[in-house]
Amino acid sequence: MRKLSCTFWFLLVFSFQVKALAFVEYTPNLKEGMNHMAALRLKQADQCFKREASLNQENIATHYLNHYLAFFQIMIQHDKTMLPAFEKQNQITLKKIESIAESSPYRLFYQSSVHLQAAFVKGAFNEYLAAAWDFRTAFQVVNRNEKKFPSFLSHKKELGALMALLGSFPPQYNWILHAVGLEGDFNEGLDVLKKYIEHSQNEPSIERQQATIIYALIQLNFGKDRETALQFYLPYAKESQTNLMQCYVKTYIAAKSGENDLALKVLRARPTGDSYEHITYLDYIMGDLLLHQLDQNAAIHYKKYITFSKTKNSIKEAYQKLSWLAWLEKDTSKFFIYHDLMQKHTKDAGSELKLLQSDLKNGIYPSLPLLKSRLLFDGGYYEKALALLLDVNISKLPSVYQQVECKYRLGRIYQELNKPSEAIHYYKASLEAGAGMKTYLNPNACLQLGLIYENMNYKNIAKSYYEKVSSFTQVDYESSMHQKAKTNIWRLKQNKE
Repeated sequence: MRKLSCTFWFLLVFSFQVKALAFVEYTPNLKEGMNHMAALRLKQADQCFKREASLNQENIATHYLNHYLAFFQIMIQHDKTMLPAFEKQNQITLKKIESIAESSPYRLFYQSSVHLQAAFVKGAFNEYLAAAWDFRTAFQVVNRNEKKFPSFLSHKKELGALMALLGSFPPQYNWILHAVGLEGDFNEGLDVLKKYIEHSQNEPSIERQQATIIYALIQLNFGKDRETALQFYLPYAKESQTNLMQCYVKTYIAAKSGENDLALKVLRARPTGDSYEHITYLDYIMGDLLLHQLDQNAAIHYKKYITFSKTKNSIKEAYQKLSWLAWLEKDTSKFFIYHDLMQKHTKDAGSELKLLQSDLKNGIYPSLPLLKSRLLFDGGYYEKALALLLDVNISKLPSVYQQVECKYRLGRIYQELNKPSEAIHYYKASLEAGAGMKTYLNPNACLQLGLIYENMNYKNIAKSYYEKVSSFTQVDYESSMHQKAKTNIWRLKQNKE
């Protein structure tokens, strides 16, 4: 009995010692790897992490960063065939994290971060329910860590991001949130995230970088003003000529903020070479930036994207834009070739495509002034876009849809030129002319009217237009517009309080 007792205690002590071997340390190898990963030199990052793993398998920071690497690879390439390997890596990493002592704040922090990364990946491939469960787990775990270690800084990034994102979830997916018991707080989440960024000087480089990107993209997609996102991110992208991640994000935000010239300048100076991750989608973005200048060289980049992209997620849009380029040259033959290819790669015809098809059946081609104005507007060339439309006799446009679109686009241009009275006039005219029409122009006109009235401090009127957005269904971009309207209504409510 005594011998058995000694054996028992030996095994207990030995097992405790083995478990205690696990630790978290950002060694020189890992710091170098994070710097490579932050610049999208993923092969070099992988080498650094493998070097660290060969020295000590019990450094859980290595396993955590390997998961980060897998997350970057699948999100950058957007290749669904990589999903099984990512999910396997996810399970391995979570198992490794369990060996961290419960007295360490890194245990729950790593768990929440890994679940949040998994949620982003599943959401990217439209697996919304699975993503919601990962969001739920991440949120529960990070809140538990916040209660146990309230002064621990590292998990504030996950806490803030989750609160903000859950607070802006699309209304049509609210049933998922209710099913898994989640509720967010957009403004409070952004505040937590911003405070993390302000105090993150000693945080791992990859965490600091991701915090700034998440904050900027949340502001861009759900904030009140796109310019806020750009001005926030610019100081964090000073190395965009040697850091491909900074270049990618800076280009994307500048393009979405109507700063086409800046986006082109940044993308043309992007770092190249075998050491950097090859991103075929950058050809698609370059095509867009040139198209916004009505430059026919855009076609080269769309064709490169179509040829070399493995996933071809935007192939429909690439063919559509090639058809636009053909029509700008009044090349009817090429226009229909690319139009037919676009249709071939379209699973479900959206509302705008149906309206275009209806016009084409009646022998009505896209209006060149309208098309040019739309493309120039998307590039932020508002004065040029306005000049084109001021020469158009709206009543003589050959279809009702084109007349609605012309009024809507005048509203958009005047809004960006900070002429709210003119913008309001044309948005309302667009809504009146397009009553009952299935087009995204209607809900977006309401969304923009809400923003204009909110800026003028007519909050009740703004709220009424935001609420109207959800009444428009079965239109393109429905999810995005409903999501923004919900966020704006919530913001109005918070400001009143």
